[in-house]
Amino acid sequence: MKTSLLLLSHSKEITDGIKKMIEQMQTSNDVSIYSLGGTVDNEIGSDPIKIVDAVNEADEEDQFLVFADIGSAIMNAEMAQDMLEEEQQKRYYLVDAPLVEGAFAAAITASTTSDVQQMISEAQKAGEKDWS
Repeated sequence: MKTSLLLLSHSKEITDGIKKMIEQMQTSNDVSIYSLGGTVDNEIGSDPIKIVDAVNEADEEDQFLVFADIGSAIMNAEMAQDMLEEEQQKRYYLVDAPLVEGAFAAAITASTTSDVQQMISEAQKAGEKDWS
């Protein structure tokens, strides 16, 4: 099973940068990364239609891990989920993890397992810093 990471932010530059970093550091062909920052006309903001379009473009068996940064990006990820077909919704996971660290950890984990719960768990732990 392939895994698609959907990266959401108000800024396309942010999600493009995260996508580039992950692609350079992970080697799996079973992970697709979608930079979905900004609006359709590349302005600041987010758009649920971009998310739905990415899901519809992906392979039919893909599982989707969704990472968002703040406010309406999170709201639009939730809205997009409601706009998907029922079968797609079953493979669409809103991951409560930091955008950068979480997406990176999920991508690396996806290169070693197809267990979506393990990917989510690693993503959620990724933002923990034990700075004292």
